[in-house]
Amino acid sequence: MSEYLKLYGGTVTSGGTDGTAISEDMAQTNPVSASLNAKNAETKAIKLALRCTSGFQTYGNTTVKAYYYNGKAYVDTGGNIGKFSFAADNGYSDGADAIANATWTSSLTISDVIGSTNQVFWVKIASDATQIPQKDTTVSIHVEGVVEAV
Repeated sequence: MSEYLKLYGGTVTSGGTDGTAISEDMAQTNPVSASLNAKNAETKAIKLALRCTSGFQTYGNTTVKAYYYNGKAYVDTGGNIGKFSFAADNGYSDGADAIANATWTSSLTISDVIGSTNQVFWVKIASDATQIPQKDTTVSIHVEGVVEAV
């Protein structure tokens, strides 16, 4: 992320300025978090938002995808990134509605200009019955785009 484009979680509303900034660079002070029961192959969807600092906006496409921290750098392969998928918001009422009705992909491209109000999207995190209990802090949500002053 940058100081101009931030990821927000908690209570986020489309077009709003609410939410809490998600921590960056392995800080883990406010991570995107989901507790899943692997025995039940549980899946959860979490509503997130992107927003630029006032006076800035994105230019061109913004891409959101999962990256894996391999102990030295964030990379786009490895770890549990295959258990993460993303979807644009279509006014889903909650995570269950999003899981049932969204189009989920391994990366999300947002072509709309992202300004100083929330651009809402969803992240789905899955588990499977072969997993052992773990606290995985190696997966990161990577956002890539160009930001310009307005």
